[in-house]
Amino acid sequence: MSGTLNDSELSDAIDEETLLNVASIRYTFALAYISVFLLCVIGNMTIIAVIVLQRSMRTVTNFFLANLAVADLLVGIFCVVQNATHFVLLSHGRWPFGELLCHAYVYVLHLIPNASAGILVLMSVERFIAVLRPMLVQHLLTRGVLVASTLLVWSASATMNSPYLIAAQYLQFDDFGSCTRKNILLFGNQMNVLKVVTTINFIVWYSIPLAVLFGIYLTIGVVLFRSTNDDAVARSSSRERMTATSGALHRKVSKMEALDSRRRVIRLVVVIVLSFALLSIPRYIYLMWSVWRDNREPRCLHCLSALIQPITFLLMFLNSAINPLLYAFLSKRFRVAIVDTLCCHHERDKLRTRVLQLNAGRISKLRHSSGRTHANIYFAIDNKDGLEIALGNSCV
Repeated sequence: MSGTLNDSELSDAIDEETLLNVASIRYTFALAYISVFLLCVIGNMTIIAVIVLQRSMRTVTNFFLANLAVADLLVGIFCVVQNATHFVLLSHGRWPFGELLCHAYVYVLHLIPNASAGILVLMSVERFIAVLRPMLVQHLLTRGVLVASTLLVWSASATMNSPYLIAAQYLQFDDFGSCTRKNILLFGNQMNVLKVVTTINFIVWYSIPLAVLFGIYLTIGVVLFRSTNDDAVARSSSRERMTATSGALHRKVSKMEALDSRRRVIRLVVVIVLSFALLSIPRYIYLMWSVWRDNREPRCLHCLSALIQPITFLLMFLNSAINPLLYAFLSKRFRVAIVDTLCCHHERDKLRTRVLQLNAGRISKLRHSSGRTHANIYFAIDNKDGLEIALGNSCV
């Protein structure tokens, strides 16, 4: 239910040959898990490195994208391999990682999707303010506000999913161990805590965020549609009025470029939101069904329905894996920054050191020469920038 088998299902899996133990099915799932793992870890590490190392990429939106990349990276580290091992890499239901990782796995498996949903809402609210009230962005979305809001999302998700830390249970048998989940019953066995937590998570971290995001992007779409019509009128009138000043034309062009830039960023965020919504809903549906179904009815582990659970997890992990690809395909700035970081960062550091040494020698000579002016010093420094720009252009 939570990425593990409960006690009764574990017993069934031990006694019964499951469909996931069929060689062809195991190999297919194993290949899918390995591909998702590599994309998830390598891709999100690259995105984090780009945002940290490239000063031009440290924007408000990218701050949230970096948090999303951290969440996705945690999925790759704590969930993908463990989930694959639990379902297909070993005999179905076996867990070789011990008790500590059992608790961490079950906990992170529920914490991360919720935190990701909260980060998407924060990122969309930032875009909403940037489009409707652009002058307020720098004053309202300060560094303190960004950090506090992000910490609030992580803390809320961590707190609401804490029952899974208690529910996770490691069982040691004679020749293998298993990570299972036990029910937590309160009020004379009248309330199943995990049933309540799962339902609240679905409402608070999926249904409500999607409703909020729909309202945000509907409003943004209306505003941008009106802006597009206004831009068309402005372009037409600017052609007709040949006597317009260059300053006024420059301001119009700058405004149009700013709107185009916002549209591109919003397109990226919308695609990320849609990816989250579509790839997460199978897991939420399965979770809701699993906690509300009649547990007295045993599952058919040799039927095709036995494949549903690992498929829902693969789709959820795929969401974490494809986010870096979305950044690269939909954002030219990210593509350039990724190439610059991967290919040119080392070369740039070497060149910067050489140029600084060269300029230090030039400035030292200029100070001892009475016939030189300060302009020569500035020229030497400007020449360094030119060399760095040339290198950057050659790498992109």
